[in-house]
Amino acid sequence: MDVRFAILGPLDVTVDDRRIHLGGARAQATLATLLLAEGRVVPVEQLVDQVWGDDPPVSVRGQVAIAVHTLRKALREAGADPELIETVGPGYRLRAAHLDAREVECLRDQARDSAPERGADLLRSALERWRGPVLAGLESPGMRAAASRWEELRLATFEDWAELSLALGRHRELVAELTGFVGGHPLRERARGQLMLALARSGRQADALDVYERGRESLATELGLDPGQSLRELRDAILRDEASPGETVRPAQLPPAAFAFTGRGPELTALEQLPLPGDGRHLPVCVISGVAGVGKTELALQWAHRMVDRFPDGQLFADLRGHDGNAQPLPPEAVLARFLRALGVAGERIPAGLDERVALYRSTLEGRRVLIILDNAVSAAQVRPLLPGAAPCCVVVTSRSRLGGLVAHQGARAIGLDVLSPEESEALLILTAGVDRVAGEPAAAADLD
Repeated sequence: MDVRFAILGPLDVTVDDRRIHLGGARAQATLATLLLAEGRVVPVEQLVDQVWGDDPPVSVRGQVAIAVHTLRKALREAGADPELIETVGPGYRLRAAHLDAREVECLRDQARDSAPERGADLLRSALERWRGPVLAGLESPGMRAAASRWEELRLATFEDWAELSLALGRHRELVAELTGFVGGHPLRERARGQLMLALARSGRQADALDVYERGRESLATELGLDPGQSLRELRDAILRDEASPGETVRPAQLPPAAFAFTGRGPELTALEQLPLPGDGRHLPVCVISGVAGVGKTELALQWAHRMVDRFPDGQLFADLRGHDGNAQPLPPEAVLARFLRALGVAGERIPAGLDERVALYRSTLEGRRVLIILDNAVSAAQVRPLLPGAAPCCVVVTSRSRLGGLVAHQGARAIGLDVLSPEESEALLILTAGVDRVAGEPAAAADLD
């Protein structure tokens, strides 16, 4: 039997997703008081204070008993255990219950320990738990105090979410939500500063300064105060055009391509047909496979160097050591740490867990045109955590294996390399040794072919 209680809005109780009728306002306020006690015993005297206030009737103890009886009856008729509400000494206790407010606290705790993108998602999920004013319709003194506490938590949760969203570069998307929030809560300086930042980072410095002025007027009118130091410093930074996010790091990790390269015309054509930034919504992935020494890495590098102008936000390269006789394959966690540092993420911000690193990596790459070369992969499982979330990035993987899982599940384009033809081998030899030497030593050249 799944019994759920909700206070972040009108008081609501469901049993197996069926809403139950709780009785009148006194019974509802009694239940709300027990819920807010979070498993602690609530003495009858405290229930009287919370529900009836300073002027209870002479028969108030009997009315408390009636309210508890009404609640137990509602639970019983819905198929739930009426003894969820226990009599303990001179009071009552609601046994462990699924409460929406507790969900919010858990989500906030998880967000604090998560990478920014995951944290922002968790806080957004927490905000969605509010269905309206806390305990709407219950006007007793205790309910008003509880409503004030949880409303403050809602506002703080919104501001925490906005802070993470700003850190993720979602400035333009934030402007509308922050504008509405600040309009409803004009004295909250943290949110006003967030709106100013979102506007300034969207190229709207004049609007950001106007938001500051309106806040200054509201504080002076309502409280007789000036804006706090942090808001004043932010205004000054905007005036100096210093409120933009820090300079984006653009890694350039491609190893040099060999000067002697010939052949591979069909394979280069296949690579050049990959969707590039701006060509589509799906992440372009290509797997170049072939036996050892056939030229997989060189093909990838030749193409990559030709394409660097199409990836102005940087190029990442990693040797995954998939077939290195002297070392174990490089785990994705280690590659992600290297890539994150190369993308400008401070070491102390890199989380320990694989899932959290993947989330931070993908959020860091969001909207950036970065080319990623993953050389010498051992398996699709090694590669998948290193894939960005979507275009406009592009990934080229080299491996002795075909990595069919990437082809089947990620839609990767497969390019299989065979050894060079005799003509291509001779052309490569001429490039490296020189035409005169090849012509002068035809037997040796034939042996090398």
